[in-house]
Amino acid sequence: MPEAARGQLHTGVHDDVVGHAPPGTAAPGTIAIRPILITGACIVAFTAATLGGLHLYYRTEIKGPLQQAPRDFPEPRLQASPARDLARMLAEERARLEGYGWVDRGRGIARIPVSEAMRLLAEKGEAAYAAPVQPEVTPVPGSRGGARAASEPPAGGGGR
Repeated sequence: MPEAARGQLHTGVHDDVVGHAPPGTAAPGTIAIRPILITGACIVAFTAATLGGLHLYYRTEIKGPLQQAPRDFPEPRLQASPARDLARMLAEERARLEGYGWVDRGRGIARIPVSEAMRLLAEKGEAAYAAPVQPEVTPVPGSRGGARAASEPPAGGGGR
């Protein structure tokens, strides 16, 4: 038999695993702490240097157009007081939501406050969500039975 290859534990036995310790070598009993501490310190130092560099970069960078303070537009201004205009618009919308008024007086369509509409729907219960009753449409004889066919005379004078 050939002599044992370097790294094999047994002579005469073929072992595919490479890197076995030579016979007579003992496993190390302690862990080297110093390299681990040096690596950890380097990671902490690199992270601190990166954060410090980014902080310095953002403090000294020239401000772009998105970071500049807002400026007044030249005359003529469309809104002299945007905050007051917004407050007035919100008050008008609230009055519309909380008050009564006509939407279309000729057709009899009015608006009511949201709270009143919710109360009326709650009083009706499940019937409030039912589909409105539709008139039954009987199709004209000879038609295909669509709603349009029932309201119009048949094309071509009434059949075959």
